[in-house]
This record gives sequence, C-alpha cells and structure tokens, in this order.
Amino acid sequence: MRNFLQLVCAPLRLGCLFGLYFFSMNSVHAQPQQNLPALALVGYQAFALRVSDIDRSVRFYSDVFGAAPVRDAKRATYALGTSNQHFILSEAEGDEPLGFAWIGLGVRNFDRQAVSQELSQLGFSPIEAQEQRPLTRAMRFWSDEKWGQDALFFADAEGIVYRVMSTDDCGACAAAASAEGLLSAQGINHFTNFVANYERGNRLFFEGLGLGILAYQGPTSPTVSLGDGLQFLMYVGGTDNSSPSVPGRTDHVSLSVAEFDVEAVRARLTAYGLVPSDGQRPPRALTHWVSLRQPNRGGVVGGTPEVYFSDPDGLAIQIQDAGYCGGGGYLGDQCD
Repeated sequence: MRNFLQLVCAPLRLGCLFGLYFFSMNSVHAQPQQNLPALALVGYQAFALRVSDIDRSVRFYSDVFGAAPVRDAKRATYALGTSNQHFILSEAEGDEPLGFAWIGLGVRNFDRQAVSQELSQLGFSPIEAQEQRPLTRAMRFWSDEKWGQDALFFADAEGIVYRVMSTDDCGACAAAASAEGLLSAQGINHFTNFVANYERGNRLFFEGLGLGILAYQGPTSPTVSLGDGLQFLMYVGGTDNSSPSVPGRTDHVSLSVAEFDVEAVRARLTAYGLVPSDGQRPPRALTHWVSLRQPNRGGVVGGTPEVYFSDPDGLAIQIQDAGYCGGGGYLGDQCD
C-alpha cells in the first residue's frame, strides 16, 4: 500500500506527503522523513512552567539554583549553565492549568515560515492562537506573540505542546547563577510525558523526524535521542488507539547538575525545608524523593537512583548527574 501511495504521489510530492505520513503513523516499519532541514533538531532549548504565584516561585527557584532571573510582573526567566538553555516561570491566567506550558526544541537558523511548511508536510494544520483548546489542537501548529514575535508552537498527536526555537534564543539572556544555591543546574536532560498511547507519541520523532533510540527503560519504553548522546524524550502510557479524551501531560523535566550525590542533595533539600516523601503522583508541594530504577527498567542491580523534588505548586523536577543518559549503571550514564 505504501509503495502504491509513493508511485501515485511521485508527480505531486508535496501534496501527498500528508497521506504518506499518516500511513507511516500506522506502520511500525515506516521509513523516517529525511528532508526536513528546518526541523533538524539540535536539542532542548527551553521550557515554560505555569505557576500560581510568580513571586513565590521566583523566591523558591532562586534559592534552589542560586540565580537571579530576568523578570517582569508575570514572567521570570532563568539561565541554565553557560549555554543558551533556559526556563521560564509564567503566572497562570484565567483557567490556564498549572504545569508545563511547553517544551522548547532548538533548531539552527530558525525560520518560522520554513518550519511551518515542514510541519504541514508532516500532517499538522495551522490554527489561530485564540482557537487553542487542549482537545482540539493535537496535530496543529500556531503562533503566539505573547511569547515573542516569531514564537511558533505545535501540539503532537497526544496534545503535548512544543515550541520550535532558535539555538540563539537565550530567553532575554538571563544571567547565570551568581550566588550559591542548593544545586548548580547545568542544562536540560529530558522530559517524560504521560499519554494515552506512547507509541503514537513516539512516531512523530522516530518516523516523522528520523530520530533514533538512546536507551530502553523497559521492553516497551524506548527513549527518543535528540542526538548529543545525553538528551532524550520519553513517552509513557498505554496503547489506546482511540482519539485521546484528555491531552497528554508532561510529568517532569530532568536537569543536569554538578557534583551529583544522592545523599548530599537530599540533605540540602531537607535543610532548606523540603520534606522527604514516597514520590506519590501528583506530588505534594515542597517534597523530595528518590526512585531506584531497577534492571527491568534499564537500571543497575540495586537501582539507578533518580532524585526528584517538587516546587511550591507540586510540579516535579528531576535532577541527575551531568553524564546521565537514561541508561544503565549507577549514574545512568551507560547508553548504546
């Protein structure tokens, strides 16, 4: 069937890419797209968190990471390490849900029109910013000038929202940490998304964008490699093939930190006032916990330790060694 579509589409290549891509979305043997230069992902660039009280969250994250943000009344931006990676705190407005507003993917020579064209080739359709509703924006893309004149977003088939960004975007160039915080954040390592159908989420990146697998955290849990051998994306969920009844949810971001030591990190968090917990979901606010990833999930015998804390809104942040790739070994730094 796929060969038939390719034969019919040959004279009308761009017009038929939509049909070819959606055929591939239903075929585990589909070949990846290869000619999408505007969407050649370099890695993570940024992320945004919606919080309930911007002043409270700024105090918290400044204490944890020892940094002063670039900020205004409703938004604050923190630099991560010495690269252009950063994260943004944004005070929720109206009925906006608390949590991860979007995940920023970096590309070189970002061109909004070129990226929009390639998203269209992958089966996405445009919508106006005011039409954004969680259950209707899956496989759609849009601009939103409140995040910048050229800000471009898309929601995948599970409703997870991504922003395509220039690798030169430094979020107004927030200053690096200048004071001693509890942790020294070096950069973004990975995101884990909870969705109805993890395979459907993965297909865009494996088959549409041609990315590979970095590691397995269990037989049915491949991680999407973003190419540097460390950064990855993970979808966790079932195999429900029906249209999602609720949008997927980004559960947590993992940040690389300097001098990763499980007991020392937890002692600092406890001294600051965070309470040790069992890692229940959703997390209670201002807690910390450790998860031991066992060999059945790609970890080491005895457990690869993964350390988490929750912010004043109960949003989960994972912290790991700078060499963590989601693989084996005590530090999770053994990936094929």
